[in-house]
Amino acid sequence: MYKEYSAGEIFAYKAQKVFALPLLGKVACLFILTIPIVFVGGLGYKLVDALDGVGDGDDESFREKLKSAYFNLFDIPGADATTDETWRSGVVTQAIVFVGMFVFAVIIGIISDEIATKVEEVKTGNNKVIEKDHTVVVNWNSQLVPLLKQMAVAKSERLGTFDKPVVLLADVEKETMDELVESALEDAPGNLEVVTRRGNPFDAEDLLKVNAFDARRVVILHPHERDVGLLGSSGDGDESSQNLGGHFDSDTDADSKRQRVFQKQQREEALKATVVLNLLADHGRESFPDVIVQMPYRMPPKQDLVAHALKLASDGVNGQREDDSVTLTGESFRVSTNRGVAANAPYVQVHGSENTGKISAFAAFQPGTSRIFEELFTQSEDTPEFYLSHAPQFVGKTFGEAWRMLPEATLCGLSHADGSVTLAPRDDAVINDTDEVVMLSETSTVVVAAAADVAGTPAMGSQRHYMKLMPDTRQGPVKLLFAGWNGETAVALTLAQSMAPAGSEITVLSNDAPPAALKSTKNCKLRVVRGVPTAYVDLERAKVHSMDAVVIMPDHSQGKAEEDASVLATILQTRAVCADFADAKGLRRAREPHVVATLNTETARSIVQLMGRVGNGDNAPDVIMSDEIVGGALLQVAANPRLAGLFDALLATDGHEMYLRDADAYGGADTRVKGSSFRNGEAFQTVTWGTICERARERDELALGVMREDGTFVISPGKAEAFRFEKGDRVVVLADHL
Repeated sequence: MYKEYSAGEIFAYKAQKVFALPLLGKVACLFILTIPIVFVGGLGYKLVDALDGVGDGDDESFREKLKSAYFNLFDIPGADATTDETWRSGVVTQAIVFVGMFVFAVIIGIISDEIATKVEEVKTGNNKVIEKDHTVVVNWNSQLVPLLKQMAVAKSERLGTFDKPVVLLADVEKETMDELVESALEDAPGNLEVVTRRGNPFDAEDLLKVNAFDARRVVILHPHERDVGLLGSSGDGDESSQNLGGHFDSDTDADSKRQRVFQKQQREEALKATVVLNLLADHGRESFPDVIVQMPYRMPPKQDLVAHALKLASDGVNGQREDDSVTLTGESFRVSTNRGVAANAPYVQVHGSENTGKISAFAAFQPGTSRIFEELFTQSEDTPEFYLSHAPQFVGKTFGEAWRMLPEATLCGLSHADGSVTLAPRDDAVINDTDEVVMLSETSTVVVAAAADVAGTPAMGSQRHYMKLMPDTRQGPVKLLFAGWNGETAVALTLAQSMAPAGSEITVLSNDAPPAALKSTKNCKLRVVRGVPTAYVDLERAKVHSMDAVVIMPDHSQGKAEEDASVLATILQTRAVCADFADAKGLRRAREPHVVATLNTETARSIVQLMGRVGNGDNAPDVIMSDEIVGGALLQVAANPRLAGLFDALLATDGHEMYLRDADAYGGADTRVKGSSFRNGEAFQTVTWGTICERARERDELALGVMREDGTFVISPGKAEAFRFEKGDRVVVLADHL
């Protein structure tokens, strides 16, 4: 239908078009608009002069009137609006000044709006990041916040590691990312600079936007997380985190779900593989970023799409990349930046959920172990960290000679040229020039001295006879209950079976445990009880009251809050079953199994720890904060990619693993005998840490620290530090058996 627009509507439309112009266009249009105003003002002056009989009316006089109108309109310095000789010219001048105020207000408004728009674009925009040798983190999941917090700590402790900005690239609203990052780092040390950009990490153009190709390192987080609430995932849960073989109504349903889960996993791995291909594609560059990829689970070689992508891109990688390490300077190791990592191997994997499952298995046999792993895996201001370095002073020496040369640090093992790590090698193992030493130290400066000058360390072999008198540390048969089934259970169960002493028994309580993963071994009997871990009756049928430890494996198809709630419910039901059993048997005190649980929130952790303090168990529950541990591992590997092999070695099923031994097995009981050291007014014997280290080596073990009976730690103390052990104190060691 035809409509005739009014002049006002047409004028408003034209004005809108003007205000849609860029800044210079708007200002130019405004100045053009003032031309007729100046002309009208000049005519006004001429008119009032004629009425007042002032002026001669020539062209030069008119030009002067135009100048006066222009000067008064824009309030130019030197113009005076109070010197008019007649009231008529004063009226014209004030009218021009009034219009000039309006024009000036419009100009200020235009400029202010433009400035505000530019500021908003900077805050919410996606401009290109012009940085080099920075850190890029792509994707967003629940491990990101712990990772950033620990990066902030690392910046204050590891000089030069995260001095450049950390740039986040994720398909999340920039304002949302900024708010969450600001909240997460509010109390963090180090003043970490974080820049956020929204984009698709799998798009080369978006990677270019954050200049990932010139970054020092790129951390690729796993792209799925249904619990973050930011990625638009459905409420059906995360099937990929569950085991592929569940409890279904029919074989067809089981096959269908396995296929869906497999396809989802492959899509997720394909997305990460795309990032790797984009980053490592050879575009004539001389150097490439280190690439650290988070892998929830270890993929079979034929299904590892990220490794396939690396293989395709590796032929084009020819440069070298800077890497943080500890290098030898004079008589000490110092952190420096060197080009010691061949760039044809800039890619490492950090296994997240798989590692938390392994830690669960260790904690089931050794209460308190999870806290040791948490201390070592996470970056904190009070905890020693692992360092790797080429050490010229140690080349040609035996491992036994080398560890005695470090008065304030612990030599843990050797990293070999092929990337493998040997923890606690024999004392007669010779250190080659291609080996790197693995050290545990509170500081990045590690003093080296002649072995004879290191106080507190006895001569090699001097403790052999003493240790023959000490009790055997081997653990007897145990009974474990795995309550529930999720993606970590199969790994944890396999490790537990390999560690279990002869005669042990493991029970799995779940409706979803796949038959293929449930097989007894020579040392360990395995039985399955179908049921729900939160049900009293099912826990009773599983004989939870007779267990030494319960490892709770919550269903990951729930949200994080629901997972934590199910863990708490299982603990409460376990205590109820044990209490009722004790009442039925007339026992004075209920025997409660040690609890190992993976949790997501600090609130749930506090509740579980409170339960441990008020319960009847002999040990505090082992609480594993998966996000914190995975974030810590990502941080340390990002700072030094060569640490990835070390973390795998610490959780390997062969070689030396981390265990807790009763301090009395190393002569701790002798320190409770009165001797030469005064304590609370009485004299007691003490033993130096160097002596404990020498005694551990007599059993092919390597001492890392002490865990006190109250749960406090002393990790990597000085060799000369004197100890007195109370009953219940334990020594943290690397050993090849439980």
